[in-house]
Formats: sequence, structure tokens, C-alpha cells
Amino acid sequence: MNRLDAEPDLTSQRELAAIGAQLRATGLTPRALAAWAGTARISALPAQLDAAPPAAATPAAAILALLVAGAEVACERLRAPPGLIDALISHALVERDGDRLRARVAIVPHGPGLLVCGRLDAAIERDLVCWPDDSSHHLAAAIPPGRRARWLDLGCGSAFAPLARPELARQIAGVDINPRAVRHARLGAALSGISHLVAALGDVAGPHGGADLVTCNAPMPDPGPGARAEPPHTGVVERALPEVWRRADPGFFVRLWPALARAVLPGGLIVVHGACSAVLPALTAAAGERVVVSYTPDDVPGFAVAWWRPDAPTRLATVRRALTPGRPHVDTGDRDAALGDPPGCGSVGGAGA
Repeated sequence: MNRLDAEPDLTSQRELAAIGAQLRATGLTPRALAAWAGTARISALPAQLDAAPPAAATPAAAILALLVAGAEVACERLRAPPGLIDALISHALVERDGDRLRARVAIVPHGPGLLVCGRLDAAIERDLVCWPDDSSHHLAAAIPPGRRARWLDLGCGSAFAPLARPELARQIAGVDINPRAVRHARLGAALSGISHLVAALGDVAGPHGGADLVTCNAPMPDPGPGARAEPPHTGVVERALPEVWRRADPGFFVRLWPALARAVLPGGLIVVHGACSAVLPALTAAAGERVVVSYTPDDVPGFAVAWWRPDAPTRLATVRRALTPGRPHVDTGDRDAALGDPPGCGSVGGAGA
């Protein structure tokens, strides 16, 4: 087992936190990423980099080209503090071939920290840790502010939401069935210096303890036997998020909804992003306060963010809104609007709906 596959121990966590701080000081920040790539929105980076790959001509751009775009970069191009390159190599994050460096994973500026996932050109295999898509942004933006005692993120992947908003809980637990995703989530937490985020291997339905906040960015439902085959995906975005991780196994949602209800503590909140075909039927039949905001056009299979408080007074609110350049993701304002039933927002069901 190499260091990339190993769980960071306390010494490694300290070393990785120091590496992360040096990387940010070197230019691995959202602001520098936006200036270099034209966007700091992680889901938009694959298409942006594919359309117009930025150069690594300057030292400030070299670290972004190496760790975000996956380009080979000459050692002398990096504006790196003494020992940083050797530390990256020691922790198996980067490999050296002569005077050239190549990242073994993608390390992407993300909120206050750094996210670790598969490179954009990584081989498509079952344990690939996919590049985050817009669903990750929807979930992270939809979590209401406020400090909780414990946050449980089921199917955490690379821990996109907890790394984006680590201030939301004193303790954050991520759970994923993919061992590599768990390792990458731990690496991201360590590089970001977020010691209260812990990732563990497990199924969504396992015993993970109670939490005040429970979240899940659910995969697409399994289409079932006889479903029409989809055309092969060849674009850069599809390569970054292959079909093998687009689909849930047939029993995923059967396990998910009871697991969410078991995990949330009294007075707590559940936030889920998923396909409308999986979210709406389950929550229509559930108890408590349920708010579902879908965001895709009526003529295509839809996606939604759902907020569920199982022990709140029974109410179901369902609305649809268009995404705009100024508001490209569902957020907590959509939940507030749905609960307030503002004119023109959409259809909202009352108590007992």
C-alpha cells in the first residue's frame, strides 16, 4: 500500500495540513483559479479547461496547471517553497520523471480548503472518485446556516459539501461505500486543516449515529431491466463523471429513506439532492415538513433539492424554479420562498398535502 492509499495518521495529518497551507500560499486558491481558468466553479472546470486550456507559463499558473488541469509541469516553473515538491512526492500526491512533475490526483481549491478527486483523465473504473458535478454545488448551497453539534453526510464521495462549509458543525462524519472516495475525503480534510471532518467506509444504511444535520447527494435511480440504452458519453464532462457512478444500485433508495429518518436527531434537518423520480414519491408519503424544489425544465427528467424535518408539523411544499446565471444553483432562499408561498413561485401544498 502506498501513501496515497493509506489512512493519514496524526503525523501525516499535520504534514498534510502544512502542505495544504503552502499550496494555498503558492496560489492554489479559488481567486487564483478564477483568474487562471475563467471560473472557480468546480463543476464548470472540465468544459472550461477542455475548450481553452490555460497555459502554465508563469510560476503562479504552474501549480494550478499541475494539480487542477493535470498537466505535466517542469520543476523550475513552480514557485514553490523549499521542500514542498519533495513533500508532495513523499505523500504520493505528485510523481517526478526527470525534471517533469505529474499529479497523481486532482487537488482543487474549494471554499476555505482543498478538495481531492480523480484527475480529469483518470481511467474509468468502479472506484474512481469522480470530478464533482453541479449536483454537488446544489447540495452545498442548499444547507441552511447555523452551527450544529454533528453533521452526517451519506455517500460523501470526496466530501464536497463538508469541505465547502466546515463551519456548519462541530463534528462532521462522511460515509461512502467507495474506499478510494473515503481516502480522498480524508486527504482533502487533512490538506484543508479541517480536523473535525472524519470519513469512514460504509453503506448509507449502516449504523452511523445520530446527527442534527443529515445530507446526501444521491446518484440517479437505476433504470431497471428493459430501459433504453443511453448513447455513449465522450465529452470531457462525461469522462469526469462516468456512467458507472451516475447510477445507484437497485436497492439504494429502498435503504436510503429509512436510513435518513433513523439518523436525524429530534428537531434535526435532512437535505437531499436527487432525481425527482426518487425524491418526490418517497417524500410525498413521508411525515413531517417536506420542501422540494426542482430546477430542470418540464420536458426533461428533473432533479431537485429536498429539505425534510420528520418531526415537524406535516406540510408538503413543492416548487420549480429556473436556474439563471446569477443563481445557477438551488439554495436556502428557495426553501424559504417555498415555505412562505410567495406569489408566482410555484405550486405549494398545505398541511397534510
